[in-house]
Amino acid sequence: LSSAQLLDRPNLSREYQSRLARTLARLAKSSGCYPDSVILRNIRPSGKHPAAGGGFADVWKGRFGERTVALKAFRIFGEEPQEKAFNKFSHEAVIWRQLVHPNILPFYGVFKGDEDFDRLCLVSPWMDGGNMMQYIVQHTDCNRVTLLADVSRGLEYLHSFKPAIIHGDLKGANIFVNLSNVACLGDFGLARFRDSEESSYSATTGDSVKGTLRWQASELVCPRAGESNRVCQETDVYAFACVCIELMTGEKPFREIPNNGAFAIAIMNKPKPERPTEDLLERGLDDSLWETMTQCWDADPSLRPSALELVQYFEQRKDLEPRDSRNIECSEFPEALRTSLGQYGFPDD
Repeated sequence: LSSAQLLDRPNLSREYQSRLARTLARLAKSSGCYPDSVILRNIRPSGKHPAAGGGFADVWKGRFGERTVALKAFRIFGEEPQEKAFNKFSHEAVIWRQLVHPNILPFYGVFKGDEDFDRLCLVSPWMDGGNMMQYIVQHTDCNRVTLLADVSRGLEYLHSFKPAIIHGDLKGANIFVNLSNVACLGDFGLARFRDSEESSYSATTGDSVKGTLRWQASELVCPRAGESNRVCQETDVYAFACVCIELMTGEKPFREIPNNGAFAIAIMNKPKPERPTEDLLERGLDDSLWETMTQCWDADPSLRPSALELVQYFEQRKDLEPRDSRNIECSEFPEALRTSLGQYGFPDD
């Protein structure tokens, strides 16, 4: 059996599953190959233009059977070797393929394009709610604490792998809301296993292959002597607190710092954002949540709470909407993927 086939077998321990997934990710990163089992056909893109675009990909709306899907179509820049671009694509596909959880955006597979649409795409469900920041604009009375609880559960799932999977670019634009109003982590282009050689970081001033500046931990932006500049669980937790303030205010973190050019200097002296002066208690930003966020921004990464501790914190709050731990339906996945979902605790029908 191939590594990809072994991963779909039931009763694998989490540690063994993680080792196989890490091996596949390394092979994908070095070779640009991915398992044939993830290849999808008969995808029909909608329209002549993408529905959205980011720094390195366009997102098209399309149809896969009766499902509306999102097609993340990668751009290949002239200065970037095609082989390197394919390797990045394959790495994201292989890591995302392993992730099945109610708070992780489902992965359908890879569409290699056809004569009418010559683009290499990652395929996932189309999220009508958009990303989390778009969602709160349209749903101003939504329960933001419950959305943050969803994010904490998705993050804890990633970190529960051994070695942990690090998201590396956690922010509101990379978190999506489904039709059940549940937040799901997406965009795993920067995801890494903790011990990966690819996990070192170099600061940038915008959306890049190394993350987004205002959501990055201070030790990554301005590492001091003796400090690690590798992404890890603690840097994801720092970013989680930035998502909290982003969700509560509707604005980017460190809004008091006007531009990214001044950010790297400012963060050396002030590693956490200022507490908003407006009253956001109705949205859930009380003293308890602010204290938790402050702990996530601690200058000493070892003093930050774990993702599991964040999940436990939100479970203790009284302002959460009820969530069913099995709130993702098996029908959200294509038929080819349903046969392997039993190992994750999802229903067969």
